[in-house]
Amino acid sequence: MTEHIKSGVDLKYIPAEKFKTNTISVFFNIPLAKETITKAALLPAVMKRGTKKHRTMTEISKYLDDLYSATLHAGIRVKGDGEVLYFTIEYIRDEFIGESLTERIVELMREFIFEPLCDEVGFDQEYLDGEKQNLKNAIEGLINDKREYVEFKCREAMFEGEGYGMFEAGRVEDLPGITRGGLYEFYKDVISTAKTDIFISGSFSDSALSAVKSGLCGAFSGRDAKYAATRIAVGCGNEPREIVEEIPVVQSKLCIGLKCGVEPTSKMYYALMLGGCVFGGSPFSKLFNNVREKLSLAYYAASRTERFKSTMFISCGIETDKYGAALDEIMVQFDKMKNGEIEDSEIENSKRYMSGRFTSMKDSLRTMEDYYLSQAIMGSGDGIDELIERTNAVTKAEIVEAFKRIEIDVIYFLKGNTSEGGAE
Repeated sequence: MTEHIKSGVDLKYIPAEKFKTNTISVFFNIPLAKETITKAALLPAVMKRGTKKHRTMTEISKYLDDLYSATLHAGIRVKGDGEVLYFTIEYIRDEFIGESLTERIVELMREFIFEPLCDEVGFDQEYLDGEKQNLKNAIEGLINDKREYVEFKCREAMFEGEGYGMFEAGRVEDLPGITRGGLYEFYKDVISTAKTDIFISGSFSDSALSAVKSGLCGAFSGRDAKYAATRIAVGCGNEPREIVEEIPVVQSKLCIGLKCGVEPTSKMYYALMLGGCVFGGSPFSKLFNNVREKLSLAYYAASRTERFKSTMFISCGIETDKYGAALDEIMVQFDKMKNGEIEDSEIENSKRYMSGRFTSMKDSLRTMEDYYLSQAIMGSGDGIDELIERTNAVTKAEIVEAFKRIEIDVIYFLKGNTSEGGAE
């Protein structure tokens, strides 16, 4: 259920009686841009450090304990060429404690968003410096997770200059130039101009709903704002680019980036998603069974499909000398998908697997919020049950049609140059 509160500000309600907790979340949607990406990553972390009323993380933690161990989360999520700054509080439903906890939660959420710890110049310098260092460590630490690192480098090569090609944690070189005043100006711009969604999930009485509307929704001003637009990835018929980066590691990593050219709200998307499961998105997929199990060419072999941007990434951990053989076998399995060499059992197993995954989304309020937020950004009204229904209706011919649109764009090989064997 969606209620338009003001221009650019919506209230969305996900009723879920089975939980003993509720969540109240605020999402600010902005474009992924070189000028703001590092500030956006920094902002929620700084805001979470303290408010004018609760000035330290210790005070915040103690107050959350007083609210029957409520939990607060803040951060960013990438949505195609846009990103979302989020603030979420989860707490025990009023009826289980015999008091109106919702009113106090609303007050705390409003405090976090509208009363961060700052003075007339900007945010607290000590907190800013601390979070700058934490963010610097996170950005530089990307290399420590080789699987994530190689996928980012592949994505960066595919979408250089676009929002989707940027690392969501930002850039180390931006950090020295971010001042407490500059970050505060960015904060004011976000809360007053960004497309805003307020989610309430769980079970809310009329009085609790009224508290949310008056205490939180009413604090936002109207704004001329829309969701950040995403341009889907469409292949151009070019030969794939092969990029090799040498690194002193035991296990080499291979990431193949593909452009799918499928609109995320179209019927074909469901075929692409199910086909992705058959191809490499499950423990019984073609990539797992052939590249890893039968031929022992990889320590792991999998693919994932990104709906917003219409991309697919194939990831493998391999021994350096098996690069050619692994790549060849991946191409064999990819061609089988395009040629319709797909067993009915593979499709049925994938449908059961995907249905189970989708059904499990109903087991988490925060997961459901993320799903319905994504749906809103894409302009889709499908609920989780509709998602399952549409996926189960996909045919083999539709999968083949979707895969024939896919083009390999970048092959990124993180080449290990040590002589030792074994996984990493």
